[in-house]
Amino acid sequence: MLRSLAVTLGAFLIIQSAGFARDASAQSLPWNQEVVTTRAGELEDAVSGLREAVRQSPNWQIPSQRRNLYEIQDNLRMIEQSATSLHASLRGGADMEETLPTYKRLQQVRRDTEVLAKRVDIGAFTKPKLDKAKELLEKIEPYYPKELSAPGDLK
Repeated sequence: MLRSLAVTLGAFLIIQSAGFARDASAQSLPWNQEVVTTRAGELEDAVSGLREAVRQSPNWQIPSQRRNLYEIQDNLRMIEQSATSLHASLRGGADMEETLPTYKRLQQVRRDTEVLAKRVDIGAFTKPKLDKAKELLEKIEPYYPKELSAPGDLK
């Protein structure tokens, strides 16, 4: 069961870099306000309810899992808030530079949650929502400058 969370939540949390070294100065695609705003709205919808899915995990009955589950829930709350903030800012006309801090925070919390996800099993019922959120993050990523890989990041 612990393995399935790492696979399930990891699918959402890991944004593949396609094996290329990340360049900190350039983005893959030119900024497109309309496309990024649409994708951010879809991301906001996709991450909505992730905490509720975690609450349904049978692992809450295992005392040794609760601390990690609480941390994951808190991180998912921050992911939901960041996704909502990103979408609202973009809808309001904020550009790439203005929304970059929110996007970076979203990615940092994603990476932090990835580490936690390796320790517990939330269950397969969360997989469709996580897969959809991962797909949308991958569609937004090329519009923002690439970050240097942090030590321990999976590629």
